[in-house]
Amino acid sequence: MSHAQDITTPSPEPAFYRLTDVIRITALSRSSIYRRIAAGDFPPQVSLGGRAKGWRREGLQAWIGDPSGFHQLGTYEVQRSAAGARVRRVAMTAGGSLRRE
Repeated sequence: MSHAQDITTPSPEPAFYRLTDVIRITALSRSSIYRRIAAGDFPPQVSLGGRAKGWRREGLQAWIGDPSGFHQLGTYEVQRSAAGARVRRVAMTAGGSLRRE
């Protein structure tokens, strides 16, 4: 008689999802995802290093919770640093709205 128990540990959710995962999770096409990002109605992708891009789990969960009511928390402006690197600048005002620096 075996006393071993079948213990399965759930795998942790990833912190970031790649495009193929986002398409599978949301049932949106690639072009629909990017069109919604441009309109501010879908979480933007973030750089994962090199050419890799992904979506934060929290952003996708917020969109899944209320797709029609989702709006990006803010926008950003891409600027160049003195060394030529691309830099995103976002600042919050006292009222909670964004002010670009």
